[in-house]
Parts: sequence; C-alpha cells; structure tokens
Amino acid sequence: MPQQLQFLSQCHFPRSPDDLISIEELAKRLHNTEAWVREKIRRRCQNPMPVHNLGRHLLFHWPAVCAWIQSSPRPVHMKHVRRKKEKKAA
Repeated sequence: MPQQLQFLSQCHFPRSPDDLISIEELAKRLHNTEAWVREKIRRRCQNPMPVHNLGRHLLFHWPAVCAWIQSSPRPVHMKHVRRKKEKKAA
C-alpha cells in the first residue's frame, strides 16, 4: 500500500481508503485520458470533479465521482434541422 494511503487509513477519514483511486485508474474507469480528467478538476471548470490533492498526488473517491457524474448537467445541443435535397436543373 502506498505511503499516502497508509496515512489516510490511520487518520479519522470519513471515507474508506479502499475507495480512493489514482488519476490513472480514474481515467481507465471513465474510458478517457488523464488530460481530460485534469481538465475536469480545474477550478475554472463550470462543475469541477471532486479530488483530494496530496501534494503532487491526486486521489479520487470513487463514490464521490459517481455522484458527480449523476449530478452533472447534460449538455444541451441545438436541434438538428435536416437539409432538403435540391432538385437538379435539367
């Protein structure tokens, strides 16, 4: 077990240390890249993903990430208008 997780298991931490995952593992679970995850945790993001910053290490609580996904607003897309076929001039 990494040193940070051993420390967390000894602390009075409200969450189970087994639920904490690294950025690499989170990217795998979400089928995305680490760069995408880093973009979603930025403070300037409209709805930032919850993260625990331990120095240079980023740890994610998987149930909190699942709750973040469920609470994220779905993107609103413009209505698609089909183009009509133009008749060719003879």
